[in-house]
Amino acid sequence: MEQSESGSVVLRYRDGHALRCALTSEFDPGAQVVEAQTADGDRVRVEVEALKAVFFLKNPQRRDADMVIGRPGGKRGGALARVEFLDGEVIQGRMESYSVADSGFFLYPTSLESNNERMFVVARALRTLSIEG
Repeated sequence: MEQSESGSVVLRYRDGHALRCALTSEFDPGAQVVEAQTADGDRVRVEVEALKAVFFLKNPQRRDADMVIGRPGGKRGGALARVEFLDGEVIQGRMESYSVADSGFFLYPTSLESNNERMFVVARALRTLSIEG
């Protein structure tokens, strides 16, 4: 199952806004739509093409949803990657695999203090992807 224990996510749109919500169905990286529900109870169906990333939160009560850029730590392996989105935002994390045929990939935080379990990066929202080290 690819959703966080709480199901809480932040949908980051390509136009810059974000929506904090809970998934109403299992997240499928190959799907074209993400289904969620806001805190107000509104159901939303968002096309993956409209997003730049989906942040899977550890603790939905914490306000920070950004990946913490820090020195590598934690137990997760994989290559250290640096992604730059079309809007200029740069995020660093660890990734296990990616194919150009995929709609995106999972990036894992490098800091144990991050409020994210992982982040799904939408490939079409990227300017560059660099593998470091």
